[in-house]
Amino acid sequence: MTVCVKANAKINLWLDVVGKRENGYHDIVSVMREVSLFDTVTATRIAGGEIVLNTACGLPTDERNLAVRAAKAYFEKTGEPFGVLLTLEKSIPMEAGLGGGSADAAATLKALNRLDGDRFSTSELAAIGAKVGADVPFCVVGGTALCEGIGERITPLFSTTGLPLVVAIAGEGVSTPRAFSALDERYGSFESYISDQNPKFMMESLENGDASSIVSALFNRFEEVVAPERPAVSALKSALVEHGAIGAQMSGSGPAVFGIFPDKQAAERAAAALTALGARAFACEAL
Repeated sequence: MTVCVKANAKINLWLDVVGKRENGYHDIVSVMREVSLFDTVTATRIAGGEIVLNTACGLPTDERNLAVRAAKAYFEKTGEPFGVLLTLEKSIPMEAGLGGGSADAAATLKALNRLDGDRFSTSELAAIGAKVGADVPFCVVGGTALCEGIGERITPLFSTTGLPLVVAIAGEGVSTPRAFSALDERYGSFESYISDQNPKFMMESLENGDASSIVSALFNRFEEVVAPERPAVSALKSALVEHGAIGAQMSGSGPAVFGIFPDKQAAERAAAALTALGARAFACEAL
């Protein structure tokens, strides 16, 4: 039996880091949105008990890959492992702040669950995913959500707008641990830290379906430490606006940025223009 699952990327419409735990993990508050840019995970049951990962994108195929770690976490939960061949086709840029690895892990959990007769509910799969990575639970649930804690506390949000987008990246990826370290240096490891930001306006704007208000509410704490080291971030944000975006922001720990456009045609023209300038650019939409 074989199943194929889309692994959709995510963007952070709003993202703050609000604390650091004794174990080194950081507490975040983020409004995340699933987008139509996706990888593909295909899972096939095979004889024996091995987890085999095939991918042509140069990623590791052992436990360094979140898809393999997700499979191991799934079987640890069931206690009834079976052999599986995972084939990963990548489109989401890596180390970009778009949750590509987390999306692959989430898709792996969904694929194994289907191969296993839908043993777990979505919330149960998200709980397994929390053991794999901070963004995995959201990627399991999808849609639009407020994510808190290390990302495992998910509150689904209602949104009435589709948001045509361009996601773009130029230059090398960003190490998420390094980005967190830069914020630690700036904010004293978040000891006695009180944030000056609040996601309430973003949440209200999403519910009202007002794109201009959503743009006004965009926020990402990582930009203040990543953008100065990666000039391409600011350059791409400016280029997106110059080519018709009504607003632009870095996603996650970067360096990918996204622009919000008035319509799909404008997004497609902008993606073509940025590609001609040498960036990797994808016209997509918020789901």
